[in-house]
Amino acid sequence: MSSYFRRYLRGERVAVWEELRALGPVPDALAEDVAAVADETMIRVGQDVARIAAALPELGWVSADGVEPHEPPTEGAIALADSLADKVGLPFALEACLRRVGRVWFAGDCEALLLSYHLEPVPRGQPPGPEYPDPLCLPSAYTLAADWDEYGGEPGFVFPMAPDERKKANVPGGTQDLVLPSLVADPVLRGVAGREGVTLVGYLRESVRWGGFPGYSFAPELAPAALITLGIEPDF
Repeated sequence: MSSYFRRYLRGERVAVWEELRALGPVPDALAEDVAAVADETMIRVGQDVARIAAALPELGWVSADGVEPHEPPTEGAIALADSLADKVGLPFALEACLRRVGRVWFAGDCEALLLSYHLEPVPRGQPPGPEYPDPLCLPSAYTLAADWDEYGGEPGFVFPMAPDERKKANVPGGTQDLVLPSLVADPVLRGVAGREGVTLVGYLRESVRWGGFPGYSFAPELAPAALITLGIEPDF
């Protein structure tokens, strides 16, 4: 049987990830093959994130908290992700994301993208929907390490991957979470409005498809015209 990684490179990307999810905990005999798929996937995600992050300031985007939209992983962060994989027990997609993508923070203000953090009007109602664009946010390995050191001894550790759609719009809300430890290929990302059961890779696909703002997928007819310059069909 051809390896998952070779099939992935041949273009069977969606099918391969579907089969990897069906494995449940990844058997040791397949770990190297699955890790190669996850690594290649997140290399491509990182390229898309870097492209979007570079374009945001040209659209007038201003960070919600003054940080850069994308901070690629440093050598220290990569080494830390490797140690966390052993210490915590990370899903393959999450480990690769920490090692290859790094910190992402697209939350902020941008009139061209109808994106509001400090700007008016304050969103009303509940997500999902166009008032909640759900800007992509991803943590660094340092964030996970700090959370694990503080809460990892508790049963059922839940890692807050990102603020939820409401918090990303600067209104009271919750978080988008992963349950750890987990040795599956692609973990379910909990707390994403309108996407019950979505996995990390699935969420990243929608995020790239919608230029880093997947909340607009719920009302594409109301998406800002500028979004067309950011969105692309994902190749992962």
